[in-house]
Amino acid sequence: MNTEKSRHSSFRQELSRTGVLLVLFSAAWAASTAAVGYGPRLWWNYDATLTVAAVIVNFTAGLIMLVAFFRHMRSMDELQRQTHLEAMAITLGVMFILTVSYGSLEPAGLVDDTHPANLLFIAAPTYIALVILFWLRRTRG
Repeated sequence: MNTEKSRHSSFRQELSRTGVLLVLFSAAWAASTAAVGYGPRLWWNYDATLTVAAVIVNFTAGLIMLVAFFRHMRSMDELQRQTHLEAMAITLGVMFILTVSYGSLEPAGLVDDTHPANLLFIAAPTYIALVILFWLRRTRG
């Protein structure tokens, strides 16, 4: 019984550790994304070298965040992993549909200028809401 408790505690610690790393690397990626988006205009007056450096940092931070996400997924149990994978699949589908629909507004003459990157703000809330919904459905006693 004690080894089972120890194994569960170790599982929880690893899940917590990988979760904290994921949050930290996600924050670093978000900060570097803001630097790429606003830096040229606000901080370094469109200096090409600094902009390229910021893009490289942003890309690298994104890759590190992706690795952290996969490590976090590997630390989950099967039910947690299945919940996240299903939420990701639906979020991806929602984003495809919205991107195509939104992107067709400009050629159709309904809006003057579209910025598909704006749709990224829909992805995170969709994913989080689906994870919560699926988890509650699966764990409700």
